[in-house]
Amino acid sequence: MRDIPPTKPIRFSHNLLGFIAILLTVLCWASAANVAFNLFRAGIQPLELAGASAIIATFGLAIFHSFCGRGQAKPMSLKQFALGLVLVFLVGADYIAIQQLPITIAIVLLFMAPILVVLWTALATRCPLSRLVLRALTLSMLGVILVSKILESSLEQINWLGIGIGLTTALCFAAYIVLSEQILSEQLAGSNESIEILLKTYAIASLFWLAYQFTQGLPITLLTAEHFSNVLIVGIVGNLLPYLLFLWSMQRVSAEQAAIIATLEPLVAAILAWLWFGQTLTPLQIIGGVLIIVAVTTLQLQETRLFQHKSFESD
Repeated sequence: MRDIPPTKPIRFSHNLLGFIAILLTVLCWASAANVAFNLFRAGIQPLELAGASAIIATFGLAIFHSFCGRGQAKPMSLKQFALGLVLVFLVGADYIAIQQLPITIAIVLLFMAPILVVLWTALATRCPLSRLVLRALTLSMLGVILVSKILESSLEQINWLGIGIGLTTALCFAAYIVLSEQILSEQLAGSNESIEILLKTYAIASLFWLAYQFTQGLPITLLTAEHFSNVLIVGIVGNLLPYLLFLWSMQRVSAEQAAIIATLEPLVAAILAWLWFGQTLTPLQIIGGVLIIVAVTTLQLQETRLFQHKSFESD
């Protein structure tokens, strides 16, 4: 009888590390969102915080890359440049949404991104949408209607700007996921290359924000001793660590599995927002958030099963 090489424990170990990295990413994003909300209440402008956090993350990645980076640096591709611009809009829109909406609602809208990724894939491959995708899309749209309080308020009371910005973050996050996967797969990037890619991405974003801030003047309120420690937290915990962990985890677990675990972030953010600021949601908003999370999770579970089935058939 032929011996079977012990591959399963190694694969399980890699997957476990990837899952832990995603959980840490969720905790970082949820914590930083609440710290950012506190800064906005103190008068800090969202775009000022977006620029400062990007610059902090860039310096941190440069230091990290100087210790871990090896080999000759590769020239920047057009997709890497585009990824940097997408990150600019993603972080900026995310902070504006957090300022305009309850933290949990802003994050729930952000996590419609996996559904948009599936829709984009279907459009790019010209494949018709399955019934499951259509059901998930219907659930998510119903969820958006409920979390936006359209059924509970008059049209004048609805924060249309906040809802629109929140949906924009989902679009930007979907573009970030698609471009990241393409860049990583094309370059067959390892850990060191991933750090270099992320450093280039944040460097582009930082240059954009520096140019923007030059037109706005010195952000005096943001640089005061009272707020600077929280700005550092947002830059490190909200940008540097989670995006580094996100790229690292995508090399160990599938994007579908990562998306499923990441849907825990609205729950974590809701608990923190309740503990720190006393933010509560209406029953219909809670139902709407649950519908969006169920839609995303169901869709990603189905995609994972389909991927595993095709892998089994190819073997």
